[in-house]
Amino acid sequence: MSQTFAPPALLRRLTHDNKTMGPRLAQLEFQNLSQELEQPDLFDLALDFPTIPPEVPQTFMPNIALTPVAAHLPALNVTLGRTAWVEDPDDLPVVGIWIGDLGSTTLRPALKALLRKHYITPFARYVFLCETMRVIPFLGRYDFSYDYIGPASPLEAVKRLQIRYAMVQLRDLASGAALWKAQTPPVAEPVTGQD
Repeated sequence: MSQTFAPPALLRRLTHDNKTMGPRLAQLEFQNLSQELEQPDLFDLALDFPTIPPEVPQTFMPNIALTPVAAHLPALNVTLGRTAWVEDPDDLPVVGIWIGDLGSTTLRPALKALLRKHYITPFARYVFLCETMRVIPFLGRYDFSYDYIGPASPLEAVKRLQIRYAMVQLRDLASGAALWKAQTPPVAEPVTGQD
């Protein structure tokens, strides 16, 4: 005899399972991430692209994120990553993390410290702005959002990424310093009726 669930009962069960299993899965993913970050050759990505001069000059389309219509487009979804769990990740702000061309001995501990804080108490959803491709496979394995900006200045890229991801802040991974914060509109002074 097959067991059937009424839709409300099924939703309650799935919600309960998510609340129970979500933190456990995040714990296992964080343990895997921590073990990976202990490997000294983790970011030793050796890619060899042949240098072939283009036959036709390349023309680039204008970036839609920098046009007036972009203000009317919805922001792209930014994932929390698989190493953390909160009941409603959409309530967390989006913070950009710039990863410059760091050596593995700097990159691994900095990522581990940031993602440990993220696992213990998630306070933001991250978009990693990457100067090199070396860290992208690692971030992708744990479902983090990233954007390859190459040698472009992170402060120039943030103009586009603020609109694209609804970012409120940009920080440097190595130093933790805030590189940029979104401007908040000034709060009007209350009118008291006295001059």
